[in-house]
Amino acid sequence: MIRRLFLFLFLLLTLAPNAHALPRRIVSLSPGTTEMLFALGLGKFVVGDTVYCNYPPAALKAAKIGDVNTSYEKVLALRPDLIVADAVANSRAITRLTQLHQPVFAVRPTSLAGVEDSLRQIGTRTGTSAQAARLIGEMERKAALAMRLASQDRHPKPRVLIVVQTAPLWTAGRGSFLDDLVTRAGGINIGHSVPEYGAFTKERILALPPDVVLGDSSVEAAFRADPFLRRLAAVRLGRFYALPADLTSRPGPRLADGLLLLARALHGK
Repeated sequence: MIRRLFLFLFLLLTLAPNAHALPRRIVSLSPGTTEMLFALGLGKFVVGDTVYCNYPPAALKAAKIGDVNTSYEKVLALRPDLIVADAVANSRAITRLTQLHQPVFAVRPTSLAGVEDSLRQIGTRTGTSAQAARLIGEMERKAALAMRLASQDRHPKPRVLIVVQTAPLWTAGRGSFLDDLVTRAGGINIGHSVPEYGAFTKERILALPPDVVLGDSSVEAAFRADPFLRRLAAVRLGRFYALPADLTSRPGPRLADGLLLLARALHGK
């Protein structure tokens, strides 16, 4: 009788679905989460991601499940055992996929610390905690170097305008990872009062003149063509700085590289 009971329990444990089994078919809903998965060594298990997922190059090989809009049919067809999403960028998809009883795992990388916490969470969920710890350690070392560069600058903290788009003019404010980068790099984000991402008027820019404008060549061209904005000293002196788009348009492990580049740009190192 006891032998039969043990045999029954053994079969039950063997055949029953394991809620803690490590995922082997992963779908990523954002470029940032895709980079995290590959950095954790999970790229071989990523069967689907977005059309914007272009780093590392291997991410281009995964099936594409949409852009900012997720194709739920394509996600379901991939039979994922884990869907990793950005809680902010993919909020609508998270709701729908949860309704469809899909294995959604959401992280919230809205700052450098948020990226580190997201790596830690994904690492725990996928059995890659050791790799997550190594990545976080590398990010922390780069962040510490950026802080040292800022602390060695004896000039007042530079005022920074982050330009997300020019028509209409939008900036990144408090709660955004770009605001976090500027602050950590030893700058003052003049658009900090804006929640996350939003409009920023020319009048407010002129009232809070930036020392540096964070934007690419198209931003510089737009500012130089504008009769109001070209009055700014930053425009006259050509104090525009463009970070590589991949480093600052997506919250992933390389955000620490963007932080270090920004600190060097703001403090002339």
